[in-house]
Amino acid sequence: MTRSHEPLIRLARFKVEELQKQMAELDRSKSALINQIERLEASVPEEQAIATQSREGYLAYGSYAQAVIKRKENIRSSLDEVELQANALRERLGDAFQELKKFEVLEERRLAHIEKALRAAEQDELDEIAQIRHHRRPN
Repeated sequence: MTRSHEPLIRLARFKVEELQKQMAELDRSKSALINQIERLEASVPEEQAIATQSREGYLAYGSYAQAVIKRKENIRSSLDEVELQANALRERLGDAFQELKKFEVLEERRLAHIEKALRAAEQDELDEIAQIRHHRRPN
């Protein structure tokens, strides 16, 4: 009889779960970065309105706008990096799912083989009992 694949299934399932947790963390990071960009973009009209109210504000707005542009570039760069990590992780997660499925299929086949062997053994036993009864029958 072949050995159970349960330890391999548990290990593969653990690996999948860990990769899923990492993916969720990357998704949270991505959302946080997108929120930062949205907040920066939302602050620009407010700052433009303030800048038009005074000469000092108007002069300071240029520096502010450049800082916002640079900050958005940095955040977008971080967002690109997170996306690269997510793509690599998706690939690893797909491989881990395939490995888990492979072990589950092997275990299903092993259990089906055992079930088939048990049914065959039961049938052999029933056939033997039937033969014994047949030979014992009085003529």
